[in-house]
Amino acid sequence: MKILVLGGGIGGMAAAIKLKQAGHAVELVEKSEDWKALGTGLTLSVLTLRALCDLGLQDEIAAQGFVHDGVDIYDQQGNFIRTVLSKRVIADDFPSEGAILRPVLHDILSKKVQEQDIPVFLGDSVSEIRSSLEHGNFVKFESGREQHYDLVVGADGVFSKLRQLLMPEQAAPEYTGQACWRLQFDRPADIVRGRMFQSETMKVGFNPCSPTQMYMYMMECVPKEKVWREPEDLPRIAKLLLQEFEPVLKPYIDSINAETPIIYRPLERVMVNGDWHRGAALLIGDAVHATTPHLGSGAGLAVEDAIVLSQVIDQFGNNLEKVFTVFMQKRLERALFVVETSGEIGRMEIAGESMMARSMLLAKGFEQVTTAYL
Repeated sequence: MKILVLGGGIGGMAAAIKLKQAGHAVELVEKSEDWKALGTGLTLSVLTLRALCDLGLQDEIAAQGFVHDGVDIYDQQGNFIRTVLSKRVIADDFPSEGAILRPVLHDILSKKVQEQDIPVFLGDSVSEIRSSLEHGNFVKFESGREQHYDLVVGADGVFSKLRQLLMPEQAAPEYTGQACWRLQFDRPADIVRGRMFQSETMKVGFNPCSPTQMYMYMMECVPKEKVWREPEDLPRIAKLLLQEFEPVLKPYIDSINAETPIIYRPLERVMVNGDWHRGAALLIGDAVHATTPHLGSGAGLAVEDAIVLSQVIDQFGNNLEKVFTVFMQKRLERALFVVETSGEIGRMEIAGESMMARSMLLAKGFEQVTTAYL
């Protein structure tokens, strides 16, 4: 089939790679002219790391990211509570969790795209689409280019243009009431897996994401009218938020300044609880199930989507009606669980519910996403 993949992020590149490997003629279109990833670290939960390894990236992630087996948990004074180890599901000799710098993962994936000679069109997006199972997809781009495709895969993110064109009835992304902070630091030699500090009102964690780097993450509950922050104010606000953890995190708090890499992101949610396809076009990843990072599984879900889609097409060929039906049977319930469980954890944090109750739901969530997806 001739296939268009919209979106050059993790999900889009994963879909392009898998579909090209399966022998299809694939084009990748990315709206940004500067094709790169911004940000600090990306959590590799069991779900996400397994999916990336299934994509064939195990060696690159082991060399350029950081893989480990779990998290050490402390209270806000630095008193050790417990270690939570993850089950090894990839291989007996390979950990199941970790993290990687987002620009590094982007480079790994984009090189795979280029190695397979997949045409990449930058600075362009869809302006019009006519899609049907009978006649395929007639696509007009913002650049004026017009093409016909047997299948269009929309992996164009939480603010998906394709979702707006094909599913105008779907609600716009919803602000969840929280924002996520990530700050990048050099990694001390003694941090060899995740490290989390918890109080009744907040949690702060560190995740090693390369042989030399780690990132700090924290969630902030912010009313919508106050969610915007000027970039120059971020170091000062981060220091204020971390004050209750000063007894144990003082060296890090003191080191935060204008040069510290800081990503501050209000968290939006999207969940299309129904068919993700219209005509001969299918949406995947954040375009239909954008989740908050509480289970560290957003990127992994998108990669799983790509792998399952390729597998189902292998089974049913160009019978897209059957492809879409089976794909939805395999993907909807899993995505819905991750989005709703992550959202519930966030709601509990905003409401100030107990650390024990939040931890129990988090454990249930991690147990569920560890289950096989193929």
